[in-house]
Formats: sequence, structure tokens, C-alpha cells
Amino acid sequence: MKYQREYQSEVLEKDYPEINLQPKPNYFLIFIIFAVVVGVAVWYATTAPNKDPQLAPYRQTKRDSAISRVKKRTHKKEQCEQYALIAIYSDYYPVLQRGVKIANDSIWLNIGEVWKYGKTCVGELKRYPGQVYYYDGKYLLDFNDLQYLIQFTGTETNCLIEEKKKIYNYPLLPECVIRTRKLIRPIGNKNDN
Repeated sequence: MKYQREYQSEVLEKDYPEINLQPKPNYFLIFIIFAVVVGVAVWYATTAPNKDPQLAPYRQTKRDSAISRVKKRTHKKEQCEQYALIAIYSDYYPVLQRGVKIANDSIWLNIGEVWKYGKTCVGELKRYPGQVYYYDGKYLLDFNDLQYLIQFTGTETNCLIEEKKKIYNYPLLPECVIRTRKLIRPIGNKNDN
């Protein structure tokens, strides 16, 4: 028995490494989490809509020169209106812009988005007889598809200026800012004029 006690005391007195029950930090997992967080932050910073979008300088210059040309011309009509054709329901609408290559020549518009800005001095019914706003044999847009909304009334010069401002400032509208494919003018306007 004495031998057994001595052996036990020797075994207990030997230096054994201490076992650390604390978990070691997994540096690889920490690095992956950090990389994902940074990646999401960078992605959001580069793809999130700008809180204060600005027109490109060349578009500002073009807008200002178009407005100054309108001011220089003489317009005699006193009773005119600047209007917008607004989508009544969400669907694909035809694109009339020149030089834009889009599949099926149409883009999705949500309810309330602008299809076209315009100016008329003869009123809606004479400008668009039968309230047919567009027809090319393939597409028919009438009062069932678009709402004619008067946005400004006044002299022909003032209405033309308002129309130019709306067309050139279209990229700053929230409906356009969130688009993945950026548009520089409403799809119903063939050009900036």
C-alpha cells in the first residue's frame, strides 16, 4: 500500500501542461465576417440612390441654352398649357427616343410615372383627337393608358420654358433615380425639344 501511495503522489506531482478550456478565437471566421460587412457597406455606398442627385454639367448647359433660345423667340399665343402624360397602370410603354436600343422598344412604367412632357396652345382634345396619345400600328396609348395632367398654364414662351425644365430635370425625379437603366428624358419624348 505504501508503494501505491508513493506512486500516486509522484504522478500527481509531475508537471503536466494545463488544459485551457477557453475557446481560441477563430481568426479566419472573424476575417470572413469583417470582409462581408465591408463588402456590403461598399456595395450600398456605390449602388444606393444619391440623396441629392445633380444633372451632369453638359445637361445643365444644354438646358440653359435651350431656355435662352426660347426666350429670344417671339411667341404670340397667350393661352397655352404645359402638360404631362402619366401612366395610369403599371405596364410596358413604348420608347420613342431616337438612338435608344431597348428590347421590344418598351420600358416598364409604374403607376404615376411620366411618359411624356409637352406643350399645347389648343387644348387636349385638339392636340390629341379622340384622346389617342400615341399610335404607330403596334402600340395604342389612349385615355385608358395615360392621364393628361396640366402642370402649368400661361403664355406660350412660359409654357415652353416649363416644358424644357421638366424634360431636362427628368433624371432627377425619384422614379428615374432608382432605375437601373438611367434615362435622360421621359420615354415618350423623342428628343429634348
